[in-house]
Amino acid sequence: MVGLGDWDTYLMLDRLCEKQGMRVRFHRGIIEVMSISFPHESLKGQIGQFVRTYCNEHELDYNAWGSTTQRVEGVMGGEPDDSFSFGADLKKQPDLFIEVALSSGGIDKLEFWCEVKAQEVWIWQNGRLHAFVLKGDGYQPVTKSKVLPGIDLKLIEELAEVKPHSKAIREFQKRCR
Repeated sequence: MVGLGDWDTYLMLDRLCEKQGMRVRFHRGIIEVMSISFPHESLKGQIGQFVRTYCNEHELDYNAWGSTTQRVEGVMGGEPDDSFSFGADLKKQPDLFIEVALSSGGIDKLEFWCEVKAQEVWIWQNGRLHAFVLKGDGYQPVTKSKVLPGIDLKLIEELAEVKPHSKAIREFQKRCR
């Protein structure tokens, strides 16, 4: 559901919906309320696990932020489906935001994450993984990750919907070596 509203309405809805298994996003006067489904959570968990597996296999330091709320007061507020920062130091925000878009419409995810200058955004949509890097004031599509240059995005796309998850992760791990 998408509608118009102000920052205070967003904050109120965010508090109310948190306990109901729903998410709320605010972007420049637009409020979006989303329910969380098993297919959505399954995909975001699987893609996030690929990132963790890749980092562990290659001994890369990372911090998993999960769906930590990101806000720019009065401009935007909401959670990614998953997020990570890379390197040993804990940064002020993630380097990579992962989004699973199983429905169309709503707030534009790239415009949304541009507000916090996210370095890289991955969006799963229509059975494909789309990667974008921040260039100037917007995002450009890429075929290789900037924050994890060696990760195989096509392999993630190939294995993202494989069930059970454990089988997909073992295959990913084997092919990462």
